[in-house]
Amino acid sequence: MDTPLSAVEQKRCFPPVVDANTRVLILGSLPGDASLAASQYYAHPRNQFWRLLGALLGRELHALPYPDKLSALQGAGIGLWDVVAEASRKGSLDADLRDVRRNDLSRLLDSLPGLRAVAFNGATAAKAAPQLA
Repeated sequence: MDTPLSAVEQKRCFPPVVDANTRVLILGSLPGDASLAASQYYAHPRNQFWRLLGALLGRELHALPYPDKLSALQGAGIGLWDVVAEASRKGSLDADLRDVRRNDLSRLLDSLPGLRAVAFNGATAAKAAPQLA
């Protein structure tokens, strides 16, 4: 059954978190409702992103204030962004994304001279960027 149009919200991604030292870019699909409400990547308390990256970097990122999390990632040469620029979606599920407009990944990648790898945080992000997968 289709969701009534009035219940579907237009959602937009955040600006990329990158700098000239970005060597690894992690791409998601589109932030979920908790992240959008907090204006922070991976803000839902059950999301394991910050714990996983913290384990990788040997730091407890999940306990840091958000600006410090981003600084730690950038200090390690890691950037964040999304493959979806904006879409209609009720809730946070990637399966509910409609009317998807993708980000210009090529432009961003061209602006990162030190970039060595692109990673995806899930299948939806990888499918939305087939030229990179």
